[in-house]
Amino acid sequence: MASDEHTDSTENQARQAKATPLADPTHQLAKQFGDALGETAAKPIEQIGQLIAKCGLEFVEKIIAETEATEASGGLLTHDRKRRRSKGGVFFYLAKGQMDAGLRGEIFPNFGKGGDGSIAPPGIEWGDRVEPMKALGAQPGQISGLTVTLSGRPGKLHIDGSSVMTVIEQRQVKAPPYPKGVPHFDTVDGVTAYYVFMSLRHWKRVEKALEDERDLLVIEGSAVYDGALEGITILSTRVSTKMLEIQKRRAKSQSERKPKSHPAEPRSEPDGAPADQPDLTRWPTEAIEKLQQLYSAAEKLRRKLAAMEAGDQQTSLKMTRRLLIQTENQIANLRRQYEK
Repeated sequence: MASDEHTDSTENQARQAKATPLADPTHQLAKQFGDALGETAAKPIEQIGQLIAKCGLEFVEKIIAETEATEASGGLLTHDRKRRRSKGGVFFYLAKGQMDAGLRGEIFPNFGKGGDGSIAPPGIEWGDRVEPMKALGAQPGQISGLTVTLSGRPGKLHIDGSSVMTVIEQRQVKAPPYPKGVPHFDTVDGVTAYYVFMSLRHWKRVEKALEDERDLLVIEGSAVYDGALEGITILSTRVSTKMLEIQKRRAKSQSERKPKSHPAEPRSEPDGAPADQPDLTRWPTEAIEKLQQLYSAAEKLRRKLAAMEAGDQQTSLKMTRRLLIQTENQIANLRRQYEK
């Protein structure tokens, strides 16, 4: 009888072990990552564990570091742009975009399917767009408001009183990663001219910054088709540059942290940048933005570590330290790339 009970117990343990697809250390690590991402449900924890097991711990730590940097720079919106993704949502979005397609199908079997689990139908082909769009033109809707954002280098200027005019051309548009349903294309050839009008007061604010040829003009405003010019006219309401926007965010970050600092503490650089802030004058704009995101993410991780150490939260300390090291390594690699 005792032998039968032992056999039943052994079989139960075997069934339980079989029902748990992840080894216990991997599951515990996945749970720690899930806590850091705000994901506590069983399914996302299991998926994080599978990412660790199949893609490697280094891959998961890299994606979490990128998630922290993305969150620090304002996060990501959902495809319909109606709300901001959760921290866990950002993590899974980045992970799915960077992993092998075969592994992605194993870990996320519903990837590319509709919300009800059905296969999402393919969107319209780019070449088939003309006929239905022309037919729809017989019953158009009405715009109540439209704001566009244009970034690029300005052309030759014409100043007439308080008006500043320039033409900016768009050539050979390449398709970014659009959501399902929006047609994809390899390249659209040709030139689209944008006729830009801005105030002299706005232009004077950016004129000095644009002497750096790597900086980009950023214009927000209304877009209308101008039949006389046979192109799109941009009537600007806000004018800035990429570098001025970065400086503005850094100043805001410094201002928000200022009351929290103890008078006796040394003041840190904006966005968590170290005292040996590199000379960014020769860096491309996208590299500067990436560096600032990483600095901000590293600073948040340092604060999190300090809070954990104060509260003796030993369980999550090791993981957070590893994330900080990963982020600092990314900063060092970026600096080595552009400080040669």
